[in-house]
Amino acid sequence: MAQFYCLSVMLSILCGLILIYGQNENLEDDSFGEGTEKKTIPGLEKIQEGLAGESLFANELFKLVCGALCFVTGFVIFFVPYHGISVIGDLIPAFVCLFAGACVLLEYFEEKSDGFVVPEAVENVLTANKLYIGIAALLVGVLHFVLPGVPLL
Repeated sequence: MAQFYCLSVMLSILCGLILIYGQNENLEDDSFGEGTEKKTIPGLEKIQEGLAGESLFANELFKLVCGALCFVTGFVIFFVPYHGISVIGDLIPAFVCLFAGACVLLEYFEEKSDGFVVPEAVENVLTANKLYIGIAALLVGVLHFVLPGVPLL
């Protein structure tokens, strides 16, 4: 269905942006040793500014809604592909939506709840690699938009 195709593209791009630009500590460059100089991306401040000057990618409600919708959309597009065979049709976007949505939801629940404990296996897979999952979600969302009829994508 075209509605889930649109949702999968839009939400994977949004969750990718949340995972990439959501934290300020991801923008610090301490790999060269002495200085902790922030990487500056042109126009990032304009993109991040939401209502009342609050960062849109750090907004709790925005994270919750995007993460939950992305996770549900990833689950649904396993069974209702845009083109192609069921389950195989949109396999990579479905996995990316599931992983990106789960990362955003875990991040939300870790910030919101003090007693929330993430299992070690999930911590190693999702939380430690959320930057890479965000980049993958962004790339797959753009490729899925540009190439809508390709099987597996």
